[in-house]
Amino acid sequence: MKKLYIVCSILFLIICRLNAQQARQYSFTHYSTTNGLASNQVYNVTQDKQGYIWIATVNGLQRFDGKEFITFRHNRNSKSSLPANNVVAVYTDRQSRVWVINEDNSVGIFNTINFSYSNVPIVTQPRGSNMYLPAKMLEDWNGRLYLFIESLGIFLLNEQATVFEPIVDRFGIPSNWHLHDIAADSKRKVFWLGADSGLAQYSPVTRQLSYRGHNPNRDSIIEAFSDLRYVSGVTPLKRGDGFSCNNWPRDRGQPFVYYYEPAKKKPDVYNIADYLEKAYHEVKGHFEQEDGSLWIYGMPFIGSIDHSGKKFAVLSQATPYSPQLRFDRANHIFEDRQHNLWLSTSDGIYVFNPQSQHFNSYYLLRPGAKPIDGPVTSVTQLRNKQIWVGTWGFGLYTYDENMNPLPIPAAFNHVKDILVIWYIHQHRDGRIWIGEQTGKLKVFDPVSKKLTDMQLPVFEKKTIRQIAEDEEGNLWFGTHGGQLIKWNYKASGGDPGKGYELVTKLSLITRLYTDTDGTMWIATQGNGLYHFDPRKSMITDHITSTTKGGWQLGNDSPTDVVRYNDSLLIVAGYTISVINTRNRTNRVISLDEGLPSNTAYYIKKDVRGRLWIALQNGLCRWNFEKNTFTLFDRKDGIIFDNLTAGGAYPLSNNRLAFTSDHNFLVFDPTNVLQSDAPPPVTITGLQVMQKRLPVDSVMKEKRLELDHHNNSITIDYSSLQYLEHDQLAYYHKLEGIDKEWVRSTNNKAVYNYLPYKTYNFLVKCVNGDGLESSSITNLSIQVRPPFWRSYWFMGLMVFLGIGFLYWLDRLRMQKIRATESIRTRIATSLTDDLTNSLSSINISSELAKTKVDTDAVRTKDYIHHISETSNRMTQAMYDMVWSINPQNDQMHKTLDRMKHYAMEMESTHETNITIDADPAIKERESDMEHRYELLSVYKEAICNAVKHAGAKNIHVQVRLRKNKLILIVQDDGKGFDLTKAGLGRGINDMKRRAEAVGASLDILSEINTGSIVRLEMKLRAR
Repeated sequence: MKKLYIVCSILFLIICRLNAQQARQYSFTHYSTTNGLASNQVYNVTQDKQGYIWIATVNGLQRFDGKEFITFRHNRNSKSSLPANNVVAVYTDRQSRVWVINEDNSVGIFNTINFSYSNVPIVTQPRGSNMYLPAKMLEDWNGRLYLFIESLGIFLLNEQATVFEPIVDRFGIPSNWHLHDIAADSKRKVFWLGADSGLAQYSPVTRQLSYRGHNPNRDSIIEAFSDLRYVSGVTPLKRGDGFSCNNWPRDRGQPFVYYYEPAKKKPDVYNIADYLEKAYHEVKGHFEQEDGSLWIYGMPFIGSIDHSGKKFAVLSQATPYSPQLRFDRANHIFEDRQHNLWLSTSDGIYVFNPQSQHFNSYYLLRPGAKPIDGPVTSVTQLRNKQIWVGTWGFGLYTYDENMNPLPIPAAFNHVKDILVIWYIHQHRDGRIWIGEQTGKLKVFDPVSKKLTDMQLPVFEKKTIRQIAEDEEGNLWFGTHGGQLIKWNYKASGGDPGKGYELVTKLSLITRLYTDTDGTMWIATQGNGLYHFDPRKSMITDHITSTTKGGWQLGNDSPTDVVRYNDSLLIVAGYTISVINTRNRTNRVISLDEGLPSNTAYYIKKDVRGRLWIALQNGLCRWNFEKNTFTLFDRKDGIIFDNLTAGGAYPLSNNRLAFTSDHNFLVFDPTNVLQSDAPPPVTITGLQVMQKRLPVDSVMKEKRLELDHHNNSITIDYSSLQYLEHDQLAYYHKLEGIDKEWVRSTNNKAVYNYLPYKTYNFLVKCVNGDGLESSSITNLSIQVRPPFWRSYWFMGLMVFLGIGFLYWLDRLRMQKIRATESIRTRIATSLTDDLTNSLSSINISSELAKTKVDTDAVRTKDYIHHISETSNRMTQAMYDMVWSINPQNDQMHKTLDRMKHYAMEMESTHETNITIDADPAIKERESDMEHRYELLSVYKEAICNAVKHAGAKNIHVQVRLRKNKLILIVQDDGKGFDLTKAGLGRGINDMKRRAEAVGASLDILSEINTGSIVRLEMKLRAR
């Protein structure tokens, strides 16, 4: 058995090494600490239902959206943070929960909405679990979740209690076994166990454990691996019911990989050391891709076994001398929903997609030799499908149609490694012409195998840079010295040594292009583009950057020419000139029009009408009809993306070849076309005033509300397409702010100040073919105004304003009505006084008339009464007019009026009147009604004291107490009996006036002691 194993291993090694040169090279996108990764030590990655990538690193848990990394770490001030920064594993289950295994093997759920961590206990956690041990999570075919910790056991999640419970006893594993690995086989509905005692299978249905020496169902896999011990990396394969694993025998210094298919009796064995430069290695795990590809990874390698199981290939470095894939240990492989593979290593993450490797870079290779990095100048496919590749100083290389290296013709053996080739052309007669440095020319006849080597004087030892053939079979040569030389096919009789003539001399010729009408375009360095008629051997047009009459170039050093349609000619020369050969117009395409850079050197049209442009920084696809540009570079498999040497050439099966200073690129443009609409854009981040918000919860509502203090917002977005590499153009628009779609260069929308309003944020992406996202992502953003700018507040203010105006109007009307009422009362009072006075005057006058002749004394009394009554009436009318005048509202004028009346009484009667008023009263105002009634009561009190009481001294006090005016009139007159005088006209009049203004009136009097009149009233302004 051991001998058979050694023989098989040797044979397999020979086969692998024979095929190793043809192993496919992949393009990797590398993420490390230099571009956002928290640590270069990455354990594994997973993807949630939204498409985010979650990364377990030694320095925290990270979320990645294709553009930005968000890192979550332990925070001792937050109970909901991760318990430790060293996250050894992350896993997404079928319920889209993100599980985290920490360095102490504790387990928890990380909430992707609010970014909080919840610990999930492990029941009867064994002693020593605080030490790091390999652990992983897996689900069975029923969606039940298991936790495996090596040396500690298997645990099942109790969903009701949210705890992990030990279940290793259910498997019936012997106590002396040491488990290394476990895998759930959804196809067979069994579990596979790898242990130091070998491979075992447990069936939950039969509750049987099958292993070597105990295989009641005679399972073929158990039988095939019966001699194996120390099994790990158990991987049941979906394709063909195969199985793979690895073991590390204790008597060997290295592990081995086993691959088994049921059709075989024994598994294939691979010694990984045979494929590595470093002898020491470790196998970390196996991974089956969705398409059935099997990947093996570990220290320090990653490789694959093809579907036949006969070939193991280690992923080679991307270039012979410039490693793109380098790490000490591969920890895990994950396939996302776009079938990208994420390789977690000790040197960051490498992402690649074997299914979408559209660009293939080929180095200079001959059968049995190592690839060489060298400058390629020309690629020509012959009629026999062979591909000849010319180089500058490294000789000639030939390949078959599938890019497998072929031996070069024997005639070239003496110069195969030293040829300095600039151009290769196969003539219609089958012979192959090779233009070289210093004017050398070689012609090879594939039929006779004869090589003709020449250095003709006509070339003046100038490098032959270009060879073109016209419709008559004549060859045209463009040289470094600017000579345009013709080889006349008929005149020479087909002899390559005859028939040459110098047609014209221009500047350095960079391109000869034969147009569809048989004419030729000659691109020169520094002297523009010439249109040449081979039939007449004459130049018909000369186009430069300063040509007058419509035709112009963007640069005087064009490098390539291609016909787009019957009217348009595309000229590359740093910028791109589109020349209309019918109406002699042109336009220039540059950075301003979307060209990725003004470094266009070579251009080729594919079968779909797309233009492919070689740039200093990659390969650009130009959808001419929609004027969209897509850039491809080294992230897409173009290992050397400075495509400025040589040219662009067509190959069979619609392929194109572009050359560089290190290799040449071959691809099929039809495989690169983006015919499907890109996915909707996902809003991946929201920051308000530089504070991050839980975007998932916001997007669940599709609505974001901001207050007026927090109205600065940054919105991050991504298509969550992780190998798009800037091939999608992103556009966003905030309706209400942006009038047009805004193209983003960093997948961000920043609005530093949003006025109070409701907005609708829209974002979409467009691919290189001009197709937009299948749907436009939107988010409603409402900026709430301050309460004093809100609608309810402004409505309330309007309501209050209207109410206030209504109140003012009502108050105005009340005042008007009050004024009218006052006037009415005053008028009524005055009318009553006048009526009474006039009646009294009328009666007295009638009595006086009857007594004038008979009773002179009585007549005199009547006349005196008439005089007093009329005087009283005059005073009342004067007081009314004085009170109505608004200029008399001030109380100091009322006091002046009171003093003036006192002086009048003192002048006509023997009495002394003093008035004592509070100074504060003088600054106050009073309405006319109160002023009028106050003055009337005052006068009545003075009049009664002077005329009826015979008072010699009258003291008047005017006081102000809490907005109330108090009038006190005290005299030393004879007094009177209130019980008998209560119905007197003067007293009743004072009471009536006091009641009219709501005032209180008190009168105190005694016989021979004097009287006191006290009036208390409110002091009201107009």
